[in-house]
Amino acid sequence: MGQISIILIAGILFLFSFEPPQTGINISDMQVVLWTIVLTGYPILIAYFVTAYVARTFPADKEENLPKLYRLRRYMIVFECLSLAGYLCNLYLLNLPVLIDKYFGFFPMENLRQMLALLPLLIGLICIRLVFYQVNQLQQGDYREVISLQFKFLFFPLLPMFAYLMTMDALNWLPYSAKVFIVEHPYILIGLIVPVIASAYMLAPLLMQFLWKTEPLAAGSGLKQKLERLTKQSGAKHQDIMVWQTGSLLIANAAVAGTLPWNRRIFLTDALLKYFTDEEIETVVAHELGHIRYKHIQTYMLFSLFYLLNYLFFYALVEEPLIIHFGESQILSTLCSLTFLIIYFVFIFRYLSRRCEHQADLYAVTLTEKPEAFKTALTKLAVLNSVPKSIRRFFETFNTHPSIDRRIAFINRWIARNPAIQRYKNYLLEVKILIALLPILCLLAVLLLR
Repeated sequence: MGQISIILIAGILFLFSFEPPQTGINISDMQVVLWTIVLTGYPILIAYFVTAYVARTFPADKEENLPKLYRLRRYMIVFECLSLAGYLCNLYLLNLPVLIDKYFGFFPMENLRQMLALLPLLIGLICIRLVFYQVNQLQQGDYREVISLQFKFLFFPLLPMFAYLMTMDALNWLPYSAKVFIVEHPYILIGLIVPVIASAYMLAPLLMQFLWKTEPLAAGSGLKQKLERLTKQSGAKHQDIMVWQTGSLLIANAAVAGTLPWNRRIFLTDALLKYFTDEEIETVVAHELGHIRYKHIQTYMLFSLFYLLNYLFFYALVEEPLIIHFGESQILSTLCSLTFLIIYFVFIFRYLSRRCEHQADLYAVTLTEKPEAFKTALTKLAVLNSVPKSIRRFFETFNTHPSIDRRIAFINRWIARNPAIQRYKNYLLEVKILIALLPILCLLAVLLLR
């Protein structure tokens, strides 16, 4: 799932399950537009006044105020939920998709046309994130760059969905007999989704280079030579190390993308190169090499590919009995889909991701033998990115990465030769079990639905 917003996904699910309700509300098209602006803007205004008050009361230039500002960012989800509530009013009270069809009916691709109705939610989420971004950054970024960054973070994971919707629109141009055959054999649609998801993982480096300004790390520099020796020592294959230009945003981060060696790239932000020592950068790159060494990207891809098949299992055991009991309803089906999505990609996937991050951390300190440099790098990441070092276990459940303090404690246990840490040197047992169980659950789902 990456950084994609669950709120945005919820909005998409509600949008594509939309059926014009009999609300009895008779308003003009201009009133629909005006109320859409109001419902989109009110969570943004509330978020602005709340964050402005907190920023004045607890200025970020005083170190003792930083924990309070960090905690404030946890409540961003509250305002995003308000934005979703306003968006649902746009759908079910104002019939916004009907207005879209009325004025954009000339556009032949129906599914992509419906995505226009998602714009109010997308704008609301971007503006709310912009408001919270400005609360406690060490260096205030240009507003245009912040908006562009947030848009790309939300838009990037949606690209595979656009590809799938384009495919579905193309199927509408097939002869009637072919469309009937597809409806009678829904597994064909699942077969169409599989290559879309796989392509998203394989082409991710190219998409990142398309959306963000990047350039290869300067050849011949001392750092490039050190990193080349490090990658040769690890045996992890990749195409190149790219520098991600973040402008005034002061983002310190690193990532690896691409499932195949010929297109796999490691990305380092310019702020990382500016504020970190060569030793610290080596440990950060070694962490990304750990993801390659343990095939974490391929694991995430398999996990994503099995989502739809496992949904059949969820449908047979949970959703279908609920529909039989309460009656068929688009809202009920959407809520069930959203529930399974949250269970699968928030609780299960992010638990798996946190284990993989610990494994990559262990690989970094083992490969470089510089645990102190890596701990310093983790601390700098927290400071430069304005994230808290310590997070309560409950809130960490919703993160893809363990807290900085927990990662440092993990490294300290490795330094102390804690036997429990040694199992991370092999492919994690829970990952093996999970990957083995997914096809079994898929098979059970198929048998239950027959």
